[in-house]
Amino acid sequence: MKKNTYSLLSSNWMFAEESKSILLPYLINILNGIENTIPLASTTHSFISDKGLAIGTNENLSPKNKSVAVLNIHHPIFKYDQVCGPSGTQTMMAMLEQWKAEENIIGVVFDYNSGGGQGSGTPEIADYIFNYPKPTVSYTNDICGSAAYYMFAASKYTFINKYADFIGCIGSMFLKVNTDGILEQQGASIIEVYSDLSPEKNKQSRALKEGDTKPLIDKILNPSASVFHADLKRFRPTISENALKGDLFSPEDSIQEGLVDKIGTLQDAINKVIELASSSQQNNSKSNTNKNMSAKTLLVLQAVLGLDAPLASTEENGSYLNAEQLDTLENRLVELDASNTDLQTKLDAALANTEVNDQLTASQGTVTALEASINEMLTSAGLDVTGTLTEKTAALSTKVAEMGGQDGAKPTNVKVDVNNSGTTSNVVDGIDISAAMNN
Repeated sequence: MKKNTYSLLSSNWMFAEESKSILLPYLINILNGIENTIPLASTTHSFISDKGLAIGTNENLSPKNKSVAVLNIHHPIFKYDQVCGPSGTQTMMAMLEQWKAEENIIGVVFDYNSGGGQGSGTPEIADYIFNYPKPTVSYTNDICGSAAYYMFAASKYTFINKYADFIGCIGSMFLKVNTDGILEQQGASIIEVYSDLSPEKNKQSRALKEGDTKPLIDKILNPSASVFHADLKRFRPTISENALKGDLFSPEDSIQEGLVDKIGTLQDAINKVIELASSSQQNNSKSNTNKNMSAKTLLVLQAVLGLDAPLASTEENGSYLNAEQLDTLENRLVELDASNTDLQTKLDAALANTEVNDQLTASQGTVTALEASINEMLTSAGLDVTGTLTEKTAALSTKVAEMGGQDGAKPTNVKVDVNNSGTTSNVVDGIDISAAMNN
């Protein structure tokens, strides 16, 4: 406990003023040689069934059916586990990693009652929560400030109870309790000596002892706060500039400032995880369908684009063109543009040629007259045919062939007596016509 307390009191912190006093009794006990008997709240978790039933709070218990994990963070934020109780952010990430692999856990609710904590490690776990593949929802019914809010804002959705105390206190601070006076009263002599080769060592701390806070602010606090602000804008694009200045906000005001999504209860937070998990399953189903559809069409698309290599594709971004394919496509477009220009030039020249146009007009007239003649013949033959000229001609040819094959279609050959000029013979194909007529 001693080591952690000393480092806590002399490092960069993201703490709400109302919360840092939690740790001071431990420091006083250490200085007085008293063993601390009151631990800080430990990190606990439970599993809530998607049917609304609590299924356990034991640290080693895993859910047997679909459930939401609820992680209670009711203590200051530390990077590493504390002997006095709380788990560090490194341990929390290990727990989340285990839950990520368990199919029965559909998401996580973070229940906060913390005014903040250690700056080290907080950006790391906040980014981890922001990219967590399962639904995450943050909730507070108490206070949620500074480092705790850093983590709170990273969830996919956030709730604050209407009776919560406050939320916000965004920013960085440096907390240091100088115990030199107490040690000197005990007879200690404190001496600091630095090598000539280390003129910048502990520069900020040395300046602080002389009452100069600027090196500490410029080198540590401002860069830390800048990263804090940038991450919050990434997590919550609607957060106001006013909220980033470090003030505290009531539940109602936190909604207006973009700090929180909605006022609600812990049950609302649990229900939101179930809703997001259900929506995610539906989207995955649609995504698989879209993948199958695009797999069938990509080959055609690649052919249309004139690409030799297949389109690249990721689940998050879909299909896309790489740099080489973009160059190929650009060159192809240039070729097509040049070809189009050449064809347009030839067309314009053809249209401008009077002789060609006259020939085309005459040809069109001939075709029109021919089609009119064929239409008349079709009508005479009792045919009602529509379509192209070729189709009409084919129908007429079929009709002619049909008529040529009928009885009596062969014409009578009249024989002429060449020996009796101008006289027609009465004998046709061996038959005496006059004989028939005289009967």
